[in-house]
Amino acid sequence: MSGLCAEAIDERLRRTCRVADLGNRATAFYLADLHERGLHQALGFPSAVAYAVRALGMARRSARELLHAGLRLRELKAIDAAFAGSRLSWSRVRRVCEVATSQTENAWLERALGATQDELDRLVRRARPGDAPPDGSGMPHARFGLHFELDAVDWQMWENARAKLRAEFGDDAEFRDIDILKEMLRLVLASDAEGSVAGRRPVDGGPFRVVVRADELVTEDGEEPLAQATVESISSDAATPPAMRAKVLARDGHACLNCKSRRGLHAHHVHWRSKGGPTTPGNLVTLCARCHSLVHDGFLDVEVAQCATRGARPSFVFRDANGRRLERRAILGVRNLRVTIGS
Repeated sequence: MSGLCAEAIDERLRRTCRVADLGNRATAFYLADLHERGLHQALGFPSAVAYAVRALGMARRSARELLHAGLRLRELKAIDAAFAGSRLSWSRVRRVCEVATSQTENAWLERALGATQDELDRLVRRARPGDAPPDGSGMPHARFGLHFELDAVDWQMWENARAKLRAEFGDDAEFRDIDILKEMLRLVLASDAEGSVAGRRPVDGGPFRVVVRADELVTEDGEEPLAQATVESISSDAATPPAMRAKVLARDGHACLNCKSRRGLHAHHVHWRSKGGPTTPGNLVTLCARCHSLVHDGFLDVEVAQCATRGARPSFVFRDANGRRLERRAILGVRNLRVTIGS
């Protein structure tokens, strides 16, 4: 309501900021729980971040920050308690979670309670994860900023490299961009123009190569049986002619239509090939390897939406294991926000 006195506006702003902080803490908690228990798969998504982006309409960076804070606060009990007691704002909690550990938690909590937000930001920038807060004595750690812009192609190269390194480190949710950059620098400096990086070899663009015969995988120890869902996934992609697969991937923007990942893309038969589904562009949809597995494991369902015009580009509907469409849904039982402007 407009027209309130300064004290009333101040009181309402403080309340709304606290409500927003509580919302962030709850979101961080449930994203961490979703990640730890793998329940995002039951909802039809390959990761908790992909769920937050697609189902909640959240920015990817915000989703990563909230997930990281939720995981760290499982260990940082004193900081979490200070937030619960309204002694710390969420912006301070999020920043402290970037560097504090169980050994340095109390020192960071004391510093966060006595510093302004700008001062705390400067302290965090000067520290590494696990460091105690800088005490101001001696010479501070030198820090250098890198700020640059990428065009669409270079940005996608960065995203692909990030996804690849994250996968190599077990999809660790706490593996940050700075950790990825450091690993890239280490790999470059560990080789020369005519040499190779120890433990790595050149690839032709694919993340890995496997040899499959019928329903068995060829390994060093002989042939191992594969799960039926895996056989379906492999045979579906293998049955698609390369030219048709390239056409389908280009149509779908070279991205999984469920989670938007650009790694490990497959051309999935919407009406399964094993059940008589045709190998045609209209029956093929681009999925990443993880979403493809969710389909064949029964956690994700995809169907072709009805097209209004014959021959039009097909659209697809994704549903979770309970048959609910994977999209942002209105929250039942919550009243709509009404803003009244007074005279």
